Amino acid sequence: MNPGSDPFLVAVKDSAREANRPVRQLVREEGDRLEFDSKAEAHRRARDLSADSETVKVQRAAPQDPEEVDGYLVAWPERKRWDPEGSPTEGLTFDTEANQYGALGEAVVCSPEVNPPLLTHFARVDADLADREADDVRVELDRDPEPVTVGTSKRWEPDCRAVVRLGPNRPVLTEYWCEVKAGDGSFERSQREAMAVKARESTVLKIRVELDDLPESYTAWVRKVEPGEGGSEDDSYRINASLGDFS
Repeated sequence: MNPGSDPFLVAVKDSAREANRPVRQLVREEGDRLEFDSKAEAHRRARDLSADSETVKVQRAAPQDPEEVDGYLVAWPERKRWDPEGSPTEGLTFDTEANQYGALGEAVVCSPEVNPPLLTHFARVDADLADREADDVRVELDRDPEPVTVGTSKRWEPDCRAVVRLGPNRPVLTEYWCEVKAGDGSFERSQREAMAVKARESTVLKIRVELDDLPESYTAWVRKVEPGEGGSEDDSYRINASLGDFS
């Protein structure tokens, strides 16, 4: 232990194990809770683990984090373009990031908030409804449900809670608590454990979305609307996003 330094406990996230071979080896040898002499030593070890494999970093735990750890070892994909190309009026081009893929997957499953296609079809099949009843299925989403906590170390924040009825204002037929992942995004261990506990009282769904032909980049144009402006659209400016090269 370094004199004058505090020990620093790090939990290894599934994303780091999946992305980095040396991390997988480390977990096999030392487990998924790693104690370092100091915060600086934890960051140094992350750099060493990244030397010949995918980048991983130590992310400080939030003050309200229920896990009794100081930080997390997570995968950290490098952006290919740190600064966008172009200008707001000519178009700014950014690389698409992993968290944007995740947000897109969630949006696909959880939109619109009444009768989203996937969950509506699943509810019809899951409830084994007759054709006439199936036509009446109404799925209403809560996009900000209460988190599920188990003890002091297990916490799951569902992406949505889907309430199923046979028509507006009818009694609740069933409900689903949902976690959505896009592509090969991982379900963290603490999530899985809290989901398993919640499944004792409600139906819990793990949903994985395959998003084909996603763009590697996107370009957006921005213009300010002047007070009193009217008339036709100015073709010299393009509003919203235009997808760039597809993978």
